[in-house]
Amino acid sequence: MNLYKNLNPEQLKAITTKAQYVRVIAGAGSGKTRVLTTRIAYLLYEYGVPEERIVGFTFTNKAAEEMRSRVEKMLDYDDVRVRLSTFHSFGARLLREDIDVLGYTQSFIIYDEEDSSALIRNISVERGHERRGDLTREAIAFIGACKEKGLDAFEYVVRPHGYVHEKEFVEIWKEYERRLKAANCLDFADLISKSIKILENYPRKREKWQKRIDYILVDEFQDTNDLQYTLIKLLMNENTALYVVGDPDQTIYTWRGANEGIIMNFDRDFKKVETIILEQNYRSTKYILEAANKLIQHNKNRIEKNLFTAEEKGEPVLVHFADSDSREVNWIYEQIISMKLNIKGFSLRDVAILLRANYLTLPFERHFLHKNVPYRIYGGLRFYQRREVKDVLAYLRLLVNEKDNVSFERIINVPRRGMGEVAMENLKIAALKNEYSLFQTVRYVEDIGLSKTSKEQLKSLIDAIDDARAKLLNNKLEMSTIINDYVQKVGYYDFIKTEKDEEKQSVMRTNVQVLIEDIKQFMRDYPEASFNDYLENASLHSAQDEVEEGDYITLMTVHMAKGLEYDYVFVAALVEGVFPNNRAIMDAGRAGEEEERRLCYVAFTRARKRLYLTMSSQYNFAIASGGRASRFIAEAGVGPPKIKEYHPKYGTPLIKGRPKRGEQEAPRFRANYAEYDYAGDFPYAVNDIVEHKTLGPGVVTAIFPSQTTIEVRFDTGEVKRLIASPKYFKEK
Repeated sequence: MNLYKNLNPEQLKAITTKAQYVRVIAGAGSGKTRVLTTRIAYLLYEYGVPEERIVGFTFTNKAAEEMRSRVEKMLDYDDVRVRLSTFHSFGARLLREDIDVLGYTQSFIIYDEEDSSALIRNISVERGHERRGDLTREAIAFIGACKEKGLDAFEYVVRPHGYVHEKEFVEIWKEYERRLKAANCLDFADLISKSIKILENYPRKREKWQKRIDYILVDEFQDTNDLQYTLIKLLMNENTALYVVGDPDQTIYTWRGANEGIIMNFDRDFKKVETIILEQNYRSTKYILEAANKLIQHNKNRIEKNLFTAEEKGEPVLVHFADSDSREVNWIYEQIISMKLNIKGFSLRDVAILLRANYLTLPFERHFLHKNVPYRIYGGLRFYQRREVKDVLAYLRLLVNEKDNVSFERIINVPRRGMGEVAMENLKIAALKNEYSLFQTVRYVEDIGLSKTSKEQLKSLIDAIDDARAKLLNNKLEMSTIINDYVQKVGYYDFIKTEKDEEKQSVMRTNVQVLIEDIKQFMRDYPEASFNDYLENASLHSAQDEVEEGDYITLMTVHMAKGLEYDYVFVAALVEGVFPNNRAIMDAGRAGEEEERRLCYVAFTRARKRLYLTMSSQYNFAIASGGRASRFIAEAGVGPPKIKEYHPKYGTPLIKGRPKRGEQEAPRFRANYAEYDYAGDFPYAVNDIVEHKTLGPGVVTAIFPSQTTIEVRFDTGEVKRLIASPKYFKEK
């Protein structure tokens, strides 16, 4: 067995280091997955570390399974028992064992985002608010943001100058927490925050988990948030080794809590940290890497590195400026058809079109449908989020947890059982009076004001649930057969037939059958797993876990593309205000611009053989202006020779003074605070990051070329209109 075959010196160093605390800065395409998996194999094979004493954290289930598969192949093992999982999956495992100290039972159900939102909406309506109103929507966002920070509803202090309805949000939040506990349910954030609560408050539990773990390895460490980092540190004692791999230049999730300071300051948190930088790229051509390196070097807050490759130079990065969205899309389509005709072995699966936001897919969908070109969009509605799949999962949850009110309310009228608003209100009153869940109330309370028909149908539902549960416990029949019969008995297949569209009926029935087959396969792959384990797995499923290969063009957001790679990548709609995103820069200033640049860097480095950058000057309603070439195109130093004729900030032709008659004038448009005119040689543009010599850094919010002034919102929050002169502003 040769674990070290074809490794470069830095990879070998990263794999064989004896340091207790290791930070590997792994550039895009530098073989980080190979380094991580070989490190695990090295610990098992060379050091003889017991498998169960190694814990690895990844950010998707798919990545965890890929790493496990690679380690098994390296060591020629059939079943490597290293604990590789996402943070949420690890938290779920810890809670299954120890959550009883918090007053829950180990058979808790995990609510996904939709389930949590449904419960909050119910509470909001009961408190007199509109189900889909602004206050309810803001309450959902507020509660989600607080829980992601690990805050406690019952300890939260309402701020005197906080949100307008903050006091009401907190009351809704408290009731939400009460109902979760009463139903023996957790939401996603609980999986980590309650694990931390146990480890912090119960020393014996913490010591038990620390004694089980000798080595912790973390993938994509740049995307770690404060709660995840706290969990890692609580699992460690003075002897635990911590090995982290990541790339600060690919930190693109700060908007959902990722803290780039964690990887940047890792050497301050632990003594004698060894930092190893992987710069040799095995994915992209030299032209692609040159563009990516030039682009990311405009960021100041980073660990310096410069990707290089031993591969051939390849094709130059191709830039295309179109005057309309349809022409931009058609140009991309023509490039793909040309590749199909001229490149041996070409497949549509090798092509990805990356976009800053989901709404930008529409012109591509319209064009590809017209041309009969197969495509698939990722980042939209996931399998486990589809209506019929959610319905059947709700039915399955009731088999293991009769306190699950959210699942009960979802399916009680699917199919219809005569439970209208009045009947449901009577049921809720009876449940509150008897201190039962809604399902338990139906089972145990006789007089709850229901019609004879409703009572009969609910009795049939209870019988179907009891019958299925008994068969599952009996363990004589195959689980997929039991579940299929259960879905039939509760009337769900008959419900599907009520859909008017026959094609939709077929899709829904197929999705239910796929779900049942998925359960069958899961139990086959994990014979020791319980049915509850499957429900947990479905709840923890992520969007990237569903990305699969097929002979179609892939369209996805850049965020979704993280960790993936394709031979031919088109980064489309590279328009100022779209990419970089206006709001990101206006909200976070220089930090926002740097994250947008990192996102573009991620997009560039998904490409193996060819990279195409495109934009359209058509009016864009999202930014309320005509399109201007993204600053990232100029910063990457790519494009045809004529790109030099474009203003480095505007992306429009350089013109001295006002355009002459017959020449196209660059469009006026409204920025966030003011309307401004275009002047070809004016040195500033809206969203430029500037630094005043006395007032500090800020963002240009409007420009007034005729008066040689700009409006700037400084990082302090102050907005000022100032003379645009080098006398006052530092050079960019």
